[in-house]
Amino acid sequence: LWGHRFTPLLSLEEGFYEVDYGGFHHTVPVPTPACSARQLAAAAARRDAHLYWSIPSRLDEAAAAGGEGDPEMSPRESNGTLASPESR
Repeated sequence: LWGHRFTPLLSLEEGFYEVDYGGFHHTVPVPTPACSARQLAAAAARRDAHLYWSIPSRLDEAAAAGGEGDPEMSPRESNGTLASPESR
């Protein structure tokens, strides 16, 4: 029963639990998305994706300033991978 919950059957009356069997087949609607959790997460990622693309990266700022970043660093070093000592 997607989007529904069973009504509570147990109640505490004067220190004893009482079961209401009359509400056994009754459900109440609850606010639930009409899609699966995976589809909901994918939709949220698509909705928020434009936020990541609108933030300029430091490389874009360096390119806009006319520089190519740090001239002392090789392309492999500037890419986050350290070059071997022999290649320096």
